[in-house]
Amino acid sequence: MKVKIVGGGLTGILAAFEAHRLGVRDIELYERFDRLGGVALPEERHGLELREGCIYFGPASDPIRALLETYGQSFTEFENRFGSLSPADAGRPVHTVDFGGPAFACASTAVTPPAGSSLADRIAAYPSEIAGPLAKYAQWHLDADLADVHESAAIPMAINRVVPLGADVRALAEAKRRDPLADELLAIPRAQWGHTNNLTASLPEGGFPTFLRRCERALRQIGVKIHERNLVSPRHAIATHGKGEVLVWAANPTPLFKALDVRTPRLLPKSFSTYVFAARWTGPRPFYVQNFTAEGACFRAYAYESSGRTLVTAECVREADPTDLRYEVHRMLCGFEGDLALGEILCTMIKPRWIYHSVDAVQQLKLLRNAARDRLGTAFVDGAWEPYAKGEKFAQVNAALAAALGVQKGRAAA
Repeated sequence: MKVKIVGGGLTGILAAFEAHRLGVRDIELYERFDRLGGVALPEERHGLELREGCIYFGPASDPIRALLETYGQSFTEFENRFGSLSPADAGRPVHTVDFGGPAFACASTAVTPPAGSSLADRIAAYPSEIAGPLAKYAQWHLDADLADVHESAAIPMAINRVVPLGADVRALAEAKRRDPLADELLAIPRAQWGHTNNLTASLPEGGFPTFLRRCERALRQIGVKIHERNLVSPRHAIATHGKGEVLVWAANPTPLFKALDVRTPRLLPKSFSTYVFAARWTGPRPFYVQNFTAEGACFRAYAYESSGRTLVTAECVREADPTDLRYEVHRMLCGFEGDLALGEILCTMIKPRWIYHSVDAVQQLKLLRNAARDRLGTAFVDGAWEPYAKGEKFAQVNAALAAALGVQKGRAAA
């Protein structure tokens, strides 16, 4: 049995390790750039890791971390701290500790089933006191018609759950226990809720560039053939697919549409501007704050350490004036435990991110997946294109890979 993986980002790397764990010894990994890592690979300048966002792994029980540790990777655990900034009717914005979503003034816990699958439908499921500011934020963040955006965009935007600030906590907890929809849409901050599932997270020892180089070495050591600077043609990959071969498409699926005669969907391109500051921050590190006020340009500020120095990454919905941005980042972080002083801007990056799906894209991805499996059967494994969360992607790819290899659930091949 042979496994061919297209795409050398984290999904492709994990698929290669998992295929080896399941007993495959003929594995090829194709990556169009000169290094593995994809969006998980940050820039390095002067020995510093300049991250564009915050990517974490879980505690020791995290299946992704466990697989990587099997192949020699090491992680450092930390207390998972975060917060959010939400608008207030008057006066200072609301700072919410240990909750990364929005918190809006609302006494009601009543939600209604969404009428459709768009983000606009999902937002309309909330009481008007929440739906209004939530729609304002989503429009500010995306600059798109929310009726065209799929509801799954709520997860990468961190608006999948909202705290109704005026609701009685006991009534809210009861609503979440008895109503799955309320549990999906409403939230209680961690300190009040008593949940401990996200108290601890982890990061690769030595940072992400070192981690990804270690992954590449580990893959080569177990016999994975890595083809870098290799842009695989979908038509060629499908036409040359052989018996006893599994094709894992862990790369961007867009080129597959034309190759499989499926209409290419309307996409939601969104470019973000990212600024990395040298900083002094006396609060917890790593630490991030989400901004839901729909004011300014910065939607997330992330403080972390690299090579013994503190850096702050500011992710923005558009290019920002440096003076205004400094004020915004101070307003976000200084509402929490710690003192902040921002130094020079070390790096500015403006890049598109394809993390938000249109309603049309989700529909067409289903057709694309069906077309690929009509052609190749279970020997085609998609990269779990729709989910944003690493854990969900990992579980879906692993299940499809095990089915393609004929491995029973819970068992690895010898």
